[in-house]
Amino acid sequence: MPAKDERIKNNLISSLVYQAVLISVSFLLPKLYIENFGSEINGVLNTIKQIFTYLCLLEAGVGLATTQALYKRIGEKDYKNASAVLSATNSYYIKTGIVYTLIVLVIAFVYSFLIDTPISSAVLFSLIILNALPSLFSYFVQAKYRILMEVDGRKYVLNNAETVLQLASNIGKMLVLLLTESLILIQLVYCLISLIQLTFLYFYAKKRYTWLNLKEKPDYTAISQKNSVLVHQLSGMVFNNTDVLLISFLCDFASVSVYSIYNLFFYQVQNFITSIISSFTFALGQMFNTDRARFNKMFNMYETFYIMGTFTIYTLMAVFLLPLIQIYTSKATDANYTSVPLLLLFVIMSLTAAAKLPVNGIIEYSGDFSKTRHHAIVEMIINLSISVVAIRFYGICGALAGTIAALLYRGIVTIHYSNKNILKRSIFCTYKIIISNGAVFAVVMAILFVNSFGGLSFMQLILKGLTHAPWIVLLYLAVNFVVSKTAFTTAFEIYREKKAK
Repeated sequence: MPAKDERIKNNLISSLVYQAVLISVSFLLPKLYIENFGSEINGVLNTIKQIFTYLCLLEAGVGLATTQALYKRIGEKDYKNASAVLSATNSYYIKTGIVYTLIVLVIAFVYSFLIDTPISSAVLFSLIILNALPSLFSYFVQAKYRILMEVDGRKYVLNNAETVLQLASNIGKMLVLLLTESLILIQLVYCLISLIQLTFLYFYAKKRYTWLNLKEKPDYTAISQKNSVLVHQLSGMVFNNTDVLLISFLCDFASVSVYSIYNLFFYQVQNFITSIISSFTFALGQMFNTDRARFNKMFNMYETFYIMGTFTIYTLMAVFLLPLIQIYTSKATDANYTSVPLLLLFVIMSLTAAAKLPVNGIIEYSGDFSKTRHHAIVEMIINLSISVVAIRFYGICGALAGTIAALLYRGIVTIHYSNKNILKRSIFCTYKIIISNGAVFAVVMAILFVNSFGGLSFMQLILKGLTHAPWIVLLYLAVNFVVSKTAFTTAFEIYREKKAK
């Protein structure tokens, strides 16, 4: 346990550092793009980014299936069978890399020469190819090692490498943007630094995991659920990324830019939360497969604090984000970036997604992908069908309405399945946490709505935050302590154990 505790601590520290760097640099480039190139080009660049996010689906199924298959093997130090799993994964990745190459070439041609955009065809074609190169290297060489490092609790190595990548690439991009305004050169900087980072991770993993033998007979049965996993991943991809593509087709690229700015803030916050959670989920995954009694106790604490924490964060965003966006986009005159309904819908969407995430993780730990894939299919149908219709009537807000409707369905069925079929407990264990935190959110919104501080300067906003954030946080803590006292008791017990050591 001490070694595992050390990895959790390293993962957490590296995650916090990485997210601090990422948040610091990620907000600069979109602002520069909007001010230098305009909202339409910023919208095109974000659309391209979403296309490549979708292409990640080619490996999504096998990636998560491999992760689930490795939890028990790595937890028990069964390296021979772990090698067999990764041998099968490697074979799949090579085939996927070939398919990925062909799809990228088709997309580059179609998007560059057949779709009308404000970027020249040659430049857009080059941007798409440069976007693809790091992923190609990952498929053929590095991706399998990344999965192994995450399951083994070495997320801190990945985080540190990503921190350096973000710092170097974003500084490089900004220098190029300030000096030349060349979109190709901007993307080339990121491409080269990404390839250097991936090469470093490859050699680190080769040195660290000397026991890994990719020539071991592939264990294809261990990742046989990859297609069912792919359905789950596809559903998540639709939730996270379809809105941008639908808006680009049904509205315009300026609307994509507006959506992307709001999404930028929520995406960075979600990334921050996810990076913290991923610092110890490897331990939960191993514990689920090796010590179920302890897992049940730890999961109750994790679920309570995760939902409470995310509700607190998104409530603060609901109250304070609109004036921050007004300040951030103050120099943009070609699109209206101030929208109260859009912000409120983003908050509701984020809260709905956060409420189901802990129990959704239970399905990943247990490997019940095939038994629940129909949930993912129905979620996708609801999301796409409602979004397409709603965008026609309500524009950007319609896209979010479809996503929220799909999330409500998926949340209900996931909470029921995970609690009843896997954890063997009452669904009220989850619902009482969600309802109590939802009640706090409603109270705060009744007192301070999303546009209460619109038009304030940055310093005025900080003062308002120092005034109102403390009582909002304390209110969430007090309500959750009353509703989920067991979770707090477990946290205190763990603290005392650590202190005693």
